[in-house]
Amino acid sequence: MTLTIEQARPIRDQVIKQLSRLQFDEALRLLEENSASLPEEVRLECVGTHHFYRREFQAAVRVYEEAITLAPDYLIARYQYLVGVKNERQENLVEAFKRYQAAIEIEPTFVDAYVELGGLLTKVEDLEGAAQCYRDALRLEPLDPANLHNLKLVLERLSKADAGRYQAELQEVEAASHRLSKADIATPTAEREW
Repeated sequence: MTLTIEQARPIRDQVIKQLSRLQFDEALRLLEENSASLPEEVRLECVGTHHFYRREFQAAVRVYEEAITLAPDYLIARYQYLVGVKNERQENLVEAFKRYQAAIEIEPTFVDAYVELGGLLTKVEDLEGAAQCYRDALRLEPLDPANLHNLKLVLERLSKADAGRYQAELQEVEAASHRLSKADIATPTAEREW
């Protein structure tokens, strides 16, 4: 019996969670155990996501597009993200913005989309928007030093224009960054709810 997309979502989410943690064997085992009951577009998304986390992006896009061909209304966050990256490289920033936003709407816990959107917004000088993207990324991955560093850089620039508004947050981020660099990984950003 084939599950509906909604019924398959918990399996899909678990496979993707394991893949994002680079637990490939566990993810592939779970996918194989449930393969016969998953709708084909969901199974293909999981296979594409396996390629995505192995950094085989062309293979991921090919498999995602196969899923989308089967079910044009089926939305895949990482596909939107990859198309956004391609658009950004081609300097089509408006389309890249739309794709990153779509990825976030499809899967609000997909941190990579927040990071890329933050970088894009920094590039176009929307520093407040970029700061919010990096706060969201930190909310999802509070121990990621790159996200902390990105937020710090944006807050430094914002503080130059309006120190009163951003100075306290900048100091918190600098302190969290310092604690993290000292390997005090007891959730350095836990004091602040991003």
